[in-house]
Amino acid sequence: PKMDFGDLFDERTFTFSDFQEFTFLPGHEQWSEKVRKRLYYGLDSDSPLDALSCPMTDIAVELLQKSAPSPIKKLHKKYAAHVAREACISPCAMMLALIYIERLRHRNPEYLQQISSSDLFLISMMVASKYLYDEGEEEEVFNDEWGTAAKLDVQTVNTLEMNFLNAIDWNLFTEPSDFFKVLSQVESSIAERQGMKRGWFTYTDLCVLLEQTNWREALSAIYQHFTKVDNHSFCLHNI
Repeated sequence: PKMDFGDLFDERTFTFSDFQEFTFLPGHEQWSEKVRKRLYYGLDSDSPLDALSCPMTDIAVELLQKSAPSPIKKLHKKYAAHVAREACISPCAMMLALIYIERLRHRNPEYLQQISSSDLFLISMMVASKYLYDEGEEEEVFNDEWGTAAKLDVQTVNTLEMNFLNAIDWNLFTEPSDFFKVLSQVESSIAERQGMKRGWFTYTDLCVLLEQTNWREALSAIYQHFTKVDNHSFCLHNI
């Protein structure tokens, strides 16, 4: 049977490795372009998705600060952007890291009270990246590169990694449906924030927001209101 390239990036059949391995397929290009627009990576289709966009970094900082409220080594945008750039954190890695942090909120909240938000950002993104893109690289080499990005020695990174894995009970596997759920939430948050910040919404912003029930109902109510006003004005004009 003929392969449907579109199915490769459907949440029912998508596997995370597809994003990296099938870069030569039309489906990957279409999915990458969609992600680039919705996550505000700019208009340059040649720029790689190997760091976090500014709006994504803002969301990551906010969520990590809330998840790990310790005032010690509090995560700041400058540090998050630096690590994301130096360690080449992909949007897929961020989504997976957010899923892991949500698991920890439910299963091991004590861990989140003990770790700093800066360390949590580093280690959750590193573990997610390693899970997604592990190509057989030596553990020490991989961890050393992340340590360099975060200005930490490799022993500290190793300890942070083991503590994180033990806290999450080594439960790293994630269903694609969970991944797409988080991606949708991040896309909606970015669209809403950027639109409110500018005072107007782009076509892409509206497409993203209309996928959410609450926004769809709100915009439908606004449309119906103005339709009634226009009809009423038309009737008065013709009296």
